[in-house]
Amino acid sequence: MREKVSGLTLTKKHVFDIHTAFNDLGGISWSLESPIFLFDRSWLRLVRLRLSELNAYLPPDKSAEAPELIHYHRLLSSGIEPLLALQQSWHEFGMEDFYRAIRNYWNCQDLGNRGWTYKTYIDTLSKYRNSFEVGKLSIPFILLAREASYDDHRVAWINKEQSQSNFEISYYQ
Repeated sequence: MREKVSGLTLTKKHVFDIHTAFNDLGGISWSLESPIFLFDRSWLRLVRLRLSELNAYLPPDKSAEAPELIHYHRLLSSGIEPLLALQQSWHEFGMEDFYRAIRNYWNCQDLGNRGWTYKTYIDTLSKYRNSFEVGKLSIPFILLAREASYDDHRVAWINKEQSQSNFEISYYQ
């Protein structure tokens, strides 16, 4: 199910850049050189990057993916009591490393990465690659959160029908 992005203002140059990206992708297979767009609504700035550049430009928050925390959460989900799970995690990884992982996680939560997590990053790559494989090309369009808000970055998708020159930007649900 798709939900159209509302209230989005694109200039003629933005529209031209998007059409150019689709034209450049005609008949090409998926690669890390494929384009991706970042849109800063505050400044109406559209940045076209190669997929290989995204990680450096917008690094994902990987703090929740720390092995110490994954192990701890697995223990909790298997029904082990929190104190026992904590002690087992200390034994497995060491108390210092376990607490370093927790501190890193909470520091990232406090500082914020606007919801741009490692899981979101991987899901975006996966959906992008899948769009090539099924022949319904969609280009990721990351709407950057406004600086003064508590909103998260959101991944929308630019969809273009083969027979049309128009495109649609929408969120997948």
